[in-house]
Amino acid sequence: MAARLAEPRTPPKPFDPETDLRPDGYPRAEAIHKRLHVYESLSDYDSRLSELIEYFGWETAHKAEACRRWFFGDDVKQQRFLDALGLSYWEYAVMHQYALFNRFDPERPDMYWLYDETVERLERLGGRDAVWVLDFGCGLGQIGVGFALDGYKVVLSDIQPPQLDFARFLCANRDVEPEFHQAAEGEYFDTGRDGRPFGCVIEWGVLEHIADAVACVDNITSGLVPGGVFVTTTLEREWTDELKEFYIRDAGDAAQAEQLWSDEIRSLVTERFEVVRRPGTLATLLVRRG
Repeated sequence: MAARLAEPRTPPKPFDPETDLRPDGYPRAEAIHKRLHVYESLSDYDSRLSELIEYFGWETAHKAEACRRWFFGDDVKQQRFLDALGLSYWEYAVMHQYALFNRFDPERPDMYWLYDETVERLERLGGRDAVWVLDFGCGLGQIGVGFALDGYKVVLSDIQPPQLDFARFLCANRDVEPEFHQAAEGEYFDTGRDGRPFGCVIEWGVLEHIADAVACVDNITSGLVPGGVFVTTTLEREWTDELKEFYIRDAGDAAQAEQLWSDEIRSLVTERFEVVRRPGTLATLLVRRG
């Protein structure tokens, strides 16, 4: 899967957490947010910068602040930027993602706002001892690491070795040991292949980079148990023309991006899932039908 660089700069609706408050708040997400913050004496941002320095060394990681800048893949300025900083693409991509955001940051329209409801549904399925979690196209693995910190059995799957290597580093720094899956080109982790019950599959900004979205969704959710949760940022969206244009450019392939709002993917989702929540975040919560 391609690097998760950034979400659309102009989402369909402004993110307003005040419109999405739960009566009991978000204590599980807040606990994960705190545990992801390794160096308590530093701000969350500076803690992440310190980890980048540990991983890359000072000579590379001190450039992380500049790497918060994002480029479309077809932007000719990207290569000039990399040359000027003396960075490889994957050094830039990892530092961009980790310097720019924490997936459990309550200031972002991110996983923080979905986590409590997701784990409550997992607990109805038996919880930590009963079901697995797949972070598909995990990138740096921040979401999957969050579930692992909460005691869940987690698979982190991605096609890019540099991202998985950094995810392993984050896990080692937090003393968690999820399962890692290195995908091959055109291979999508099949949750139904070995009989393990999966209670949750996360797809966060991945499907626009997938050549066959229908086959991918079929594979990654085949082993999702009835009542299991599929968290997706690319399906069941409110597809405005502006948003479609963004995804087409981000994918770099119009036909590939157009799969996301095709009749084929809609049919699969309708047949297999019930939409249970469209929160004021980037993701939709789908639940596997019985």
